[in-house]
Amino acid sequence: MVSNRAKKSRTAAAEDDDQFERDDMLLAIEKLQEAQEELEKVNEEANEKILEIEQKYNEMREPVYAKRNEVISSIPDFWLTAFMNHPTLGALLTDEDQKIFKYLDSLEVEDFKDPRKGYCITFNFKANPYFENTELTKTIKFFDEGTLRSTGTTIRWKEGKGPVDAGNDPRKGNKRPLNLSSFFSWFGFPPEGTVEVEQDVEDDEDYTEDDDDGDEVLNSLQPLRVILHETSDSLYVFTSANI
Repeated sequence: MVSNRAKKSRTAAAEDDDQFERDDMLLAIEKLQEAQEELEKVNEEANEKILEIEQKYNEMREPVYAKRNEVISSIPDFWLTAFMNHPTLGALLTDEDQKIFKYLDSLEVEDFKDPRKGYCITFNFKANPYFENTELTKTIKFFDEGTLRSTGTTIRWKEGKGPVDAGNDPRKGNKRPLNLSSFFSWFGFPPEGTVEVEQDVEDDEDYTEDDDDGDEVLNSLQPLRVILHETSDSLYVFTSANI
């Protein structure tokens, strides 16, 4: 009898110890959660402060970018050379694209007021024999769920010059295929007769980057933001094959 009582006593003590350990674990987890929530609040505040600083210095950079673009415009084929020397961007240009890029005068990146929400890349062209536009813009917009949408200027190709033209539109029975390998396919191909249109992603909920044949171009162009924002990088890719 004594032996059984001792065993029961030890068992009860062990169960009490286990319960204490579980209680201690739950208490520790609660404290950990509280600390994590506090840390998230600090991180959120830090992100807001960082955003304020980014916005301030983005404004300060604008006149410097303008000055840089003025100097770059005096260097023949600067952006073509910079693209071709870059290990990723160079692969995006076909032989025909390279001819068009000779007319590229400047490139600009404009972040949204909240840079985390997206940015616009603008390609400014001199008058050229390929299309009527002097400015092509691609807007990339990021969403909280991790998706993105992109919209681009419709290119007004001159007769016989564009990947899709009144005379070579494959929908009219012509055997010439769409040249989706062209860098300019990234801006999308308009329906026949379409003039320049900038699609508003807020109004066009059905248009996503998944619908665009430019996924590969979009992904490859991420380094372009660095090149445009960092003079040293753009000068490096320009001069790397010209020293």
